[in-house]
Amino acid sequence: MRHLINISLLTALLCLFSCGKSENIPIVTWAGIPSQASEEAFAALKECGIDGHLGLYPGLPQAEVALEAAQKAGLWLIPGFPGVKDSTQIAVQALKTHPALKAWHLKDEPEIWDFPWIDSLARKVDSLDGRHPCYVNLYPNWAWGVENYAETIDRFAEEVDVPFYSFDQYPITENEDGSISIRPDWYRNLEEFSAMARRQGKPFWAFALTKSHHLGPPSPEAFYPVPTAGQLRLQVFSNLLYGAQGIQYFTGGGIFDCKKMGKTEIFSTVKQVNSQIKAYSEVFAGASVVNVVHTGAHIPNGTTEMTQMPHRSIEMLEISGEGAVVSTLRKGKHQYLAVQNRDCCNPALLDIRFNTKVKLLTPTGKADFNNRTIRIEDGDIALFILE
Repeated sequence: MRHLINISLLTALLCLFSCGKSENIPIVTWAGIPSQASEEAFAALKECGIDGHLGLYPGLPQAEVALEAAQKAGLWLIPGFPGVKDSTQIAVQALKTHPALKAWHLKDEPEIWDFPWIDSLARKVDSLDGRHPCYVNLYPNWAWGVENYAETIDRFAEEVDVPFYSFDQYPITENEDGSISIRPDWYRNLEEFSAMARRQGKPFWAFALTKSHHLGPPSPEAFYPVPTAGQLRLQVFSNLLYGAQGIQYFTGGGIFDCKKMGKTEIFSTVKQVNSQIKAYSEVFAGASVVNVVHTGAHIPNGTTEMTQMPHRSIEMLEISGEGAVVSTLRKGKHQYLAVQNRDCCNPALLDIRFNTKVKLLTPTGKADFNNRTIRIEDGDIALFILE
């Protein structure tokens, strides 16, 4: 029988998804920063708009060094090291009162046979520390099999009781001729993971890629490029349109080079996208997804084509180019419409008409929207407040 989250842990989880007085989408860098470089790296990540770091360390001493550096930089930390599993009581007792600690990293990309011991470990950590939640990151759908994925993540949710979910998927790949491809089952992954989280009544986090690398057999052959602004926006905002409540960047080392001890070529791009995420957090943080549909000549696998207007206030919605992700969201008494240009390489023109007053929310503020055609940059979104 699955155990219930205690009240103090639930309170800690709510704090995890907020920042200060206003709600915030947590922005996290995932690994890539060794403890000996953490002081310089964390200061740079803070400048970039990062809220926290998930660090993987060889032992407790390195995790302690990283926690001190995180506190100094104004970040929080999700540490992972062997002692969390092998010497749980010692590890938890040593770190649980540190002000920079945010959660416990238990396992990255577990296999199905790992589920029982992960749940047992989560129970033990919860019994020792009722203030900080446990974190587990799951495979993308191609790793567990696209046709079996929904069933497998449902099984994880039933067998492992953690207060929020995470999965990784890097959808943008570069071909030998330099052209860009989108993994055909990425949006299906988002559809199924988002649906699972909603059924469980829990939030989920998702990833965007910041570090170029090559993936080969037994995984699907792929070369992941350093993303452009459009490619980064496509990943981040598609996640948010499907309801993600946390954005993770793989890796922190893709933003700050710990060998050269300096910012990487993508630093300014990530900083700019982070500023957009923070500006839009008032909508996305804590919002529930009402519906997500797609437009265009090609509808991504596993998604729903827009065959009627997604909200009664919309009279017309047309977009040029590859098509759009169209998400309707609800938060409190308010409803929102987000339209994303699904082309990560070219801008698009959105022709949209409403029959009621609406506001257009931009990173610089809100303004009344008069029915017109607007330009959406590659991978970017137009966000409307429906009255």
